Amino acid sequence: SFCRGRQPVHLSTLPHGLAALNSAAMVFRLALFLGLAFIVSASHKDIEGVVNSTAQVIDTLQEKGAIAEKRFTNFSKFDRQLDKIGHEAEADFDAHSYSGKTKVFAELAQHASKKARESTATTNASIAEELSDEAEAALQNMTRVGSEIDAMEQGLHDELQDALAAKLDPELAIADKFSHEASHLQKMAHSMMDPLYSWGDAAEDKADKLNDDTNDALSAVDKVVRTYRRDITRHSRDVQRDVEHKLFADQDRTAMWRKVNRQVRAATWHALQLQQLENSSVLSLQLGSVGGLAVLATTSAAAAAVGALIAGFAATMRNTRRSDYQLLFA
Repeated sequence: SFCRGRQPVHLSTLPHGLAALNSAAMVFRLALFLGLAFIVSASHKDIEGVVNSTAQVIDTLQEKGAIAEKRFTNFSKFDRQLDKIGHEAEADFDAHSYSGKTKVFAELAQHASKKARESTATTNASIAEELSDEAEAALQNMTRVGSEIDAMEQGLHDELQDALAAKLDPELAIADKFSHEASHLQKMAHSMMDPLYSWGDAAEDKADKLNDDTNDALSAVDKVVRTYRRDITRHSRDVQRDVEHKLFADQDRTAMWRKVNRQVRAATWHALQLQQLENSSVLSLQLGSVGGLAVLATTSAAAAAVGALIAGFAATMRNTRRSDYQLLFA
């Protein structure tokens, strides 16, 4: 008696989750049953049998559209779940440490730029080199702090993106499953109604009506699912962008680093040129001193040679005169 009083169960009366879980099995059983009925009807050119079997598939497709309407039109509920994930990521982010690092980065940029300009402005090689070294050290610290800031930003970006994807991807999969099943029902209906187009004008008219109903039912499902899918995907991107925009500093660190790096490189080159100029001056002086000594040494040697020659000539003359005196007195 219980079975006789039982009412048929429709998809539209099932809870959303249960309907989603059982829809694939229902479609398979329906396809099997209607496929057998269709084979029998088509083999006897049973126009009404084919029409009725096809109409049942269309009814199932329309019921699926009704379920999609209930399941996928209230996207604000899912959007709030994505918002909650964004709020949690925002609360977990160490904003105090991040703010301190961005402040240090800006201060190091100013210090490196200042020392680089001072180095470039001086003409003293030692001072220029000292200021250039200070600018280089500040730039290196600036680079290190910038890397730490980048790591914090990338960490938040990846963690938030993963959390949003973990929530979003299963929901998209459910939506895609609805679309796939609806498309399968449409193809089934078209396959079942195709013989009608070869059974005369009356049968063709019925096929046209069935075709319109099938396409309308599929469009109803696709429109709801497509809109829902697009909205929650866009909202996920909005949550990611809004959280990062709120937490991350409006600081173009890449542009700042490049500017300071050019200034430091210019200061280093300037100090090197001054050092080379200074070394060249000392070398010229040294070369000049060596040349003077060489001339002095050459002159002294020549004078000594002349002196020795004169002394030898004088000694020869004295010896000659002494011999002459000896011959006179002999």
